[in-house]
Amino acid sequence: MLYFLCRARRMAALVVLLPMIFSAAGVRAGSFFFQYTNVYAGSTPVGSPAWVNSLFSDVSRGTVQLKISANGLANGEFLSALFFNLDPSLNPSKLSFTYVTGSGGFALPIIKTGANDFKADGQGKYDIDFTFSQKTATEFTGNDYVVYDISSSAFTLTASDFDVLSTAAGGCYEFLTAAEIAGIPGTCDTTGTGWVAPGGVTPAPEPHSLVLFALGGVFCAAAGWRRIHVRRA
Repeated sequence: MLYFLCRARRMAALVVLLPMIFSAAGVRAGSFFFQYTNVYAGSTPVGSPAWVNSLFSDVSRGTVQLKISANGLANGEFLSALFFNLDPSLNPSKLSFTYVTGSGGFALPIIKTGANDFKADGQGKYDIDFTFSQKTATEFTGNDYVVYDISSSAFTLTASDFDVLSTAAGGCYEFLTAAEIAGIPGTCDTTGTGWVAPGGVTPAPEPHSLVLFALGGVFCAAAGWRRIHVRRA
């Protein structure tokens, strides 16, 4: 009788906790990675792909957080430009970018916006341009990262608004995003650049999934502990 009573209490606690968990997770309704592993022009970076990662996350209503990292770049290689698209029904000039945090001694990028105003090596038209420094000791290189909050007073922004293909620009490719990597070693002490893009979108783990997984582990561990002690008794 005591066993069934305890199990009923555990189930009741789960019923109470689940709505709370999903409610909290609703703040971050969407997250996804762009992993830049595809070279479509120029030289191939020496480092290991993904050379660059961009993570978009819904952090609050109307605010999207963007984390750019360059963990896959080798010594001397650096990110010089990064391009994104926006839902064509929205005006990219109405976006606001707020610096949150970063690492390393790099200079913050210059951010420009405009509907189809930017080209990545002539391949596709993009709406957002991050231009990074190419001066020694201020480059955005291996293990550097930077985080921005993106919002707008003109519309309610979500992470999915950046999951959009570029507009055709007469080239052979259209991508969700594109990056230029510079400082790639060449021959005779020369360096080159390479244009890279993701093969697609990689979903990021949702917070509620991680919490539910952990909660399930706790319940399973508790049940196992009880069985062991009941048998010993």
